[in-house]
Amino acid sequence: MRPLFTATTNPGKLKEIETVYADSDITLKSLKDFPEIKTPEETGATFEENSVLKAKYYFEKTGLPTLADDGGLMVDALGGAPGVKSHRFLGYEASEVELAEGIIKQLKGVPKEKRTARLGGTIAFWDGRHIIKSENFVEGYIIEELKEKPHPGFPYRAILIIPQFGKLYKDLTYDEHEEINHRRHNLYSLKPGIIKHLSENLPS
Repeated sequence: MRPLFTATTNPGKLKEIETVYADSDITLKSLKDFPEIKTPEETGATFEENSVLKAKYYFEKTGLPTLADDGGLMVDALGGAPGVKSHRFLGYEASEVELAEGIIKQLKGVPKEKRTARLGGTIAFWDGRHIIKSENFVEGYIIEELKEKPHPGFPYRAILIIPQFGKLYKDLTYDEHEEINHRRHNLYSLKPGIIKHLSENLPS
């Protein structure tokens, strides 16, 4: 079995990654296996910079090939904000409802055609020699009022309408979600390269 460290404690993300690698001989490790490791300061200006920063940081801490991601919401009328600050633009203690409502408040009075936004991000892999990355986004627009409480860990899916389905991201069926799932697309895009590099790292 070949170990791959994934830098997350989010159960939803872990499940998605496990599904992608279920047909391989890769054993996933996560932050739950290394509770002593502190999270790094995310100083990057882009999702790509932060994902690479985290992949290299956790590789150094664990000694394992590492998969790390960074992502969030980018709203055109806000100049691309909250961007890399998506999970902390109201402070680290803000609830998911507060985050979702915070975006809506900043867009008060902005017409529908100017409420365009995208949700997504970058995943990076680093094994000490190779860096590979993939970036994907889901396009939509922000609603004017929060109607339902967000799902845990995903505040912005409750305020982003996906035009091709005419519904909120949070209300998509499983098949609809899988069709546009930016993380899933990133994971499958990286999978061949990761398997290749993990094979190269096996002892002879």
